[in-house]
Amino acid sequence: MPTTLPKRSHPEVDAAQHDLMRLLGYLSASDREQVLHACAFGDAAHIHDKRKSGEPYITHPIAVAEILASFRMDVQTLVAAILHDTVEDTAVTEADIKAQFGADVAQIVNGVTKLKSSNEKHINKANTFYKIITATLEDPRVLIVKLADRLHNMSTIDAVPEKKQRSTAQETLDFYVPFARIMGLNDLADYIEILCYRSLNAAMYHKLSDKLLQHGLGRAFQRESIHNYLNIVLNRLNVKGYVKDVDNRVTLFRQFFKNRGEINDLLWRHEFMLVMDEIDHCDRVARYLTEKYQIPAHQIEDHIRHPQAGGNQSLTLTYHTEQNTIKIKILTKTMLKTTRLGILMGEEASYLSRSVIQASLRNLQNLIHEHAVDDTMPNEAVAVVDKLIDYLHERKIICYTPKGDAYELPRGSTALDFAFAVSSSLAMHATGASINGHKAKLGTVLKTGQTVQLDTDANAEPKAEWLGFVATNKARRVLFEWLKGLTAEQRQTQGQAAFARALTNQGLDITKLDDSAWQKLLSWRGLVDKTALFEELTTGKLLPQIAVSWLLTPEQLAENQAHAHADHQPQSLISDAPGMEATLSSCCHPIYGDPIVGHLSKNGLVVHRHKCFSIDEIRKINDYQVIPLHWRQASETDALNQRVYFDAALRIHQRLTDEQVSEVIFLVREVNAGFESIEHRAGYSLLFVVVQSREQLAQLILRLRTYLGYPNIQRLYQWNDEVAAMA
Repeated sequence: MPTTLPKRSHPEVDAAQHDLMRLLGYLSASDREQVLHACAFGDAAHIHDKRKSGEPYITHPIAVAEILASFRMDVQTLVAAILHDTVEDTAVTEADIKAQFGADVAQIVNGVTKLKSSNEKHINKANTFYKIITATLEDPRVLIVKLADRLHNMSTIDAVPEKKQRSTAQETLDFYVPFARIMGLNDLADYIEILCYRSLNAAMYHKLSDKLLQHGLGRAFQRESIHNYLNIVLNRLNVKGYVKDVDNRVTLFRQFFKNRGEINDLLWRHEFMLVMDEIDHCDRVARYLTEKYQIPAHQIEDHIRHPQAGGNQSLTLTYHTEQNTIKIKILTKTMLKTTRLGILMGEEASYLSRSVIQASLRNLQNLIHEHAVDDTMPNEAVAVVDKLIDYLHERKIICYTPKGDAYELPRGSTALDFAFAVSSSLAMHATGASINGHKAKLGTVLKTGQTVQLDTDANAEPKAEWLGFVATNKARRVLFEWLKGLTAEQRQTQGQAAFARALTNQGLDITKLDDSAWQKLLSWRGLVDKTALFEELTTGKLLPQIAVSWLLTPEQLAENQAHAHADHQPQSLISDAPGMEATLSSCCHPIYGDPIVGHLSKNGLVVHRHKCFSIDEIRKINDYQVIPLHWRQASETDALNQRVYFDAALRIHQRLTDEQVSEVIFLVREVNAGFESIEHRAGYSLLFVVVQSREQLAQLILRLRTYLGYPNIQRLYQWNDEVAAMA
């Protein structure tokens, strides 16, 4: 690098350029000249632009390039970072950039350029998100430039109004952070996430920050002690590697903001990495620590053989000492690099890591393909992006073929869903499966990390009842298409066979159903004959399990059936069960917005939270009795969800004073929830409320925590026994 750099338009621009060039020693001389050329080009383009803070605008894109230089990104990415706002904010065109810097740079700049095709901000935002996702699928460098841009903007956001700060932070947490994580770009995601919390709730952010500062010396002493002990372990076991302290602030802030721990407990949580030369050494250290601290199986996570989303690999152990909670990630140097760079590692990453990231990419591509946006209908982008964001936040499982190929599926997926994810043509001839080497039915619900091998028969065909236990849209879509292609007679035969098998599972015989039973079913569905009923079973309008459960419904439930869909009934908000009687389980008290499943009991459809303990027991007996359910999405103009109420209970981990009780009642009413009662226990208080949604309850919890000084507040799911579990 020359001792003197070309002078730009302003001393601050000169300083920014100098800081950037100091980091570019890894580039060739010609590449560094290209970066300088980009600085000059960008400086001229933005010559009249200022940031909200008053600095020359070009200092921002140069700072973005500086962030990327710390990741040793290639020259095209750095140049694109310097020019990323030129097309959006200046007279420069994409063609100008292509002519000066090449097609790759122009493509990256185009990918991060915001769309302003509408006067409505939410439509422009949706279109921009859609564009970023599609561009990232073409070139991952688009995403890392956008993340570096967002990181710098979030770190300098104080100059914009607080309302704008909060909306930007929420947008970032909703879209950019989860997108970064499934692509494996965790370093950037961590920094951005912490900054989001600062903007969302400064008081809460500073509360934890102050506590971390107050206990800084004590935490440092504890960390040093644990660090030294881990070095002793490595020497004792004669393995090659080193101990790396992990800045776990992002985990602490996330848990604190999401109300998942008392502040004093969070302070004494420490995280370390043991970076080894070989996987065998990882296993040896893990065995030693497991035996030493008697770590139970549920606190051991083998993500080396079964990587997490984003391709992250490690053996993770969590154990407790007298004061501290210690998390140790044991991994190789390559795995550490993959944890930082994810998709940008390319062929350098392990096959398993690449396979997991590719599984996420396939799902994104499928969503994009299924919901292609028509440029003439900008509102379409809003709905598509909503689906994409739902996917980013959806809790997923990752399962594998015997060859080690990863497939990402939503929770609640079955072996049949896995079959359709691998190959629709394969799934259409599936007859069974082996899960981790054990024979299983196609309707068996999968768990993350399992290996699934499918049994097929070239002469086998799909069955209508498969619709009752698939959870993925792809599986349903393919099944619907196949059933639609059958003749009317074939569909009726399929429906009859499905109904007969469902009856058999309940100890009934289709040939022994009397006329009154048939009439009961036909009247319920408003049909004239059996063939119409069988037809419904092959169109997805009716599941055979549900039809059978209707026959087993007690007489009094049948008498009340006319009231099943009154607007004040919670089941009217369930989209998967039109025309059905449904009740909310009293064992887990689901509310609107909770992830839910349905249990096909003899009393009809019972709605449970997806993590309800009783559902696990039911699945052990018969997986086919449990089906995924979804709440109907109510629009702002739809008043239905405003007329439906759900009981909820909160455990507040401090005993409330009379003055606090009065204020709590006021806060409950302020968020438009209903107050029921408060009960005091030794060291804590129970608050019983009535809410309209999970979102409203979360809002109430946030208000309560802010007012009460940020105690831990837990939602109770079994308040008779006061058994709490976090959402």
